[in-house]
Amino acid sequence: MKGMARTIVVALVALLAIGQVIRNAFVSTYAEEHPRKAAALWPSHPDVLFKIALDEIAGAAAAGRAVPRDRIEAIYAAASKAPLAPEPFLVRGVDAQIAGNSGLAERAFIAARDRAPRTLAAHYFLADHYLKTEQPGEGLAELARLTRLVPNGISSVAPYYASYARAPGGAARVKAMLRSNPQLEPQILAALAGDPANADLVLYLSSGQGQGASAAWHGRLVESLVEAGQFAKARQIWSRLSGQALGSSGLFDPGFSGKTAPPPFNWTLLSNASGVAEGVGNGRLHVVYYGRDNATLASQTLTLQPGRYSLSFKVQGSSKNMGSLTWKVSCLPSRSQLLSLGLSGRAAGSFQVESGCPAQQLALVGTAPDFPETVDIMLTDLDLARSGS
Repeated sequence: MKGMARTIVVALVALLAIGQVIRNAFVSTYAEEHPRKAAALWPSHPDVLFKIALDEIAGAAAAGRAVPRDRIEAIYAAASKAPLAPEPFLVRGVDAQIAGNSGLAERAFIAARDRAPRTLAAHYFLADHYLKTEQPGEGLAELARLTRLVPNGISSVAPYYASYARAPGGAARVKAMLRSNPQLEPQILAALAGDPANADLVLYLSSGQGQGASAAWHGRLVESLVEAGQFAKARQIWSRLSGQALGSSGLFDPGFSGKTAPPPFNWTLLSNASGVAEGVGNGRLHVVYYGRDNATLASQTLTLQPGRYSLSFKVQGSSKNMGSLTWKVSCLPSRSQLLSLGLSGRAAGSFQVESGCPAQQLALVGTAPDFPETVDIMLTDLDLARSGS
């Protein structure tokens, strides 16, 4: 019980420090950083009394000592001089929680919120109380109010929502809350999307609205499934979220037209100091590779079925170091190589996909030569087709 009390009090003091606004300009000059000096100048000012008492409570809690009862009583005494101040009610609420008086705690936190609607601590403790006492609707609504009061509030609170959504019965309640607070949806889904186990939950919570704003979590969810080796499910969800027909499990957008769908089942194209790859229309990929370091200029994840396949392309441009660029096909997740096709040699090659290869990566790889030289070419007519059983 003492450990819980210390945790609550430390959290209380931290939140009060964020939200406290001293009402008297003279005292505000000193009370926050020099409360003893402020006390000497105006010892009866309620803000001074609150600050000194809270500092002593925080010091005791941080040191693992019991919170001095006289400090709590000092805050209650100061309340008579500042009847609209939220601090005494917050402390009363925490005091009631420790004593096991849930009803009094709730009334105190509500009183603190009503007296200072923009006080962060009031919303935080009231939300926490509601969720702990199985009042999820009120708790989630209070959290939503809290997010509107602080910079980056949604980012700060999203993991809390995500954790609650995973609890029994939490998903339906979070979904209902999101209907009233749609601005919270993208970041809550992003907080969930990093864990592939949450895939079905993310899809359930998603409203399907504002797809542009939520594109970041689309890619994150698909990538998490790919990293977990759940390639078929990843591609199915990628198709659903991107609006692209599932169709063949082969090459997507072979003409590099820039279709709006996230990697890895669409192209990932490089653009940095190692080189640049960009679609320029008419089925062409412009590639500039500086040859200073190894780099993957273009890549895409495939889910080819077992069988034999052929890869073909055309090259426009010339360079004595064109052989530093190679199309490679590798099996995932093993990374075993199925095909290596240099650009300076044959413009076509074939490879076999075995049953133990659930996904593949097609990549245009640059391997730095002994003496760097820029390769500037245009790739066209890229094609990947099944050539046998």
